[in-house]
Amino acid sequence: MAQSLHFNRSIFIDSSNIEEVKRWNAAGIIDGVTTNQSIMLKDGLNIKDFEKVVKLICKEMGKKPVSVEITDSSAPAKDMIKEAKRMNSFAPNVVVKVPLIPDTTKSLEVIQELISLNIAINVTAIMTFEQMVVAALATRTNKRTSFISLFWGRSMEDQVKYRGRFDFMADYKRVGLESRVNSDPKNIVESTAAFLKEGGYENPKIIVGSIRTATMVGESFAAGGNIVTITPEILMSMLFSQRTKETIEQFDSDWKKLQKK
Repeated sequence: MAQSLHFNRSIFIDSSNIEEVKRWNAAGIIDGVTTNQSIMLKDGLNIKDFEKVVKLICKEMGKKPVSVEITDSSAPAKDMIKEAKRMNSFAPNVVVKVPLIPDTTKSLEVIQELISLNIAINVTAIMTFEQMVVAALATRTNKRTSFISLFWGRSMEDQVKYRGRFDFMADYKRVGLESRVNSDPKNIVESTAAFLKEGGYENPKIIVGSIRTATMVGESFAAGGNIVTITPEILMSMLFSQRTKETIEQFDSDWKKLQKK
């Protein structure tokens, strides 16, 4: 089950493509899988595939966690809980993703009910340090290993598009304007890691998602993220260095020259 792993430094793959999951799991690189509606749409799935594919991925991953997102955040809390219970029944390693919905305590109500049911949780769609604090406090008592997911790339966009704009933030005076801690996702991860450490919380673990480049993976781990969740394309890009490529080609060429001597 998810709680048998420590996740102090792990990569999860963002995919609902079972062949990609098998490929990277066989490579010994990934410690979990994350999915959501957008990933499934991109991978060409439809509604009838949903449960079957999730179960296949869970089986492939064994004890490693597979995050599956509640499909309708506009639904009443009781319906979200009902769906979470159904997802949890798919396999022992399912982790239910609950978006941290603004302007309502509905997510928090759902989270507390899932904790009482001993369901692993991944609180997702987080953009700010303040949201990370709320999500951490909401999940800290869960006996199952749970996660809080900062969207690195989208949090940068949140600062540029909204929090840095006085005209937009004038309607959200109690939120406050752009701050140092939220000015860079690196600061958010570092501050969250410090918050958890100083609070003595083993739970939850910090996931960093919305990764756009391999460089962001390195920055996320360097900032203190426990887990970085990335697409197969970004995973492949982590292998790349032009100088490595040239060096290997030189070694291969020199080996052929040695054979001729």
